[in-house]
Amino acid sequence: MTALQTTSTRDALVAEVRRLILSGELPPGASLTETMLASRFGVARPTIRSALQELVARNLAQRANGRSLVVPVLTEADVQDLFFVRTPLELEAVRVIVESGACLDRPERILAKMDALAPDASWADRVEIHTEFHIALVELAGSPRLNRVYPALQEEMQLCLAQLHTFYPGGDNLATEHRRLLTAIATGDVAIAQAEMREHLAAAVRNLAARR
Repeated sequence: MTALQTTSTRDALVAEVRRLILSGELPPGASLTETMLASRFGVARPTIRSALQELVARNLAQRANGRSLVVPVLTEADVQDLFFVRTPLELEAVRVIVESGACLDRPERILAKMDALAPDASWADRVEIHTEFHIALVELAGSPRLNRVYPALQEEMQLCLAQLHTFYPGGDNLATEHRRLLTAIATGDVAIAQAEMREHLAAAVRNLAARR
């Protein structure tokens, strides 16, 4: 019973710290020390250590100078490498989706959720729905192995998005971009769909570079 309670507390702590990171309340470079987390959440040190290990595994925490943990600061090289991996996966997924005529109902429903977010919705909530949208698109390609590989990129992708909220005041532009992407896919033209996806991803890279 005690172990289950500890695990539950650990998971709750991971979820809350993750929310603070994705909302920007814990910005890149912010310290994630045991002392700070113990003071803020009143959680035992062993639970904190376990939670921090999970955050490291999810690429939401990293060692600073080999010592304390911090929220990762993604360099331009990090961003370029992340999209170097992501872009061909999503372009190929789009090709398969269009050529197979896959039903777009699920991404449409997720986009409706994005549209329905209140103007004062947290950026962390917007990031979660954005990620859900892209995962739903990739799943339509029907590749079990791609479905295993792609979600592993998403924690770092969410970290990228956490650093982009200034480019989407109110969040409306984020929904508009994804509506444009889904509309391009729905045309049934591979070239149009892939061109829109390529521009969608390239815009994120440009915005991340511009914030520096």
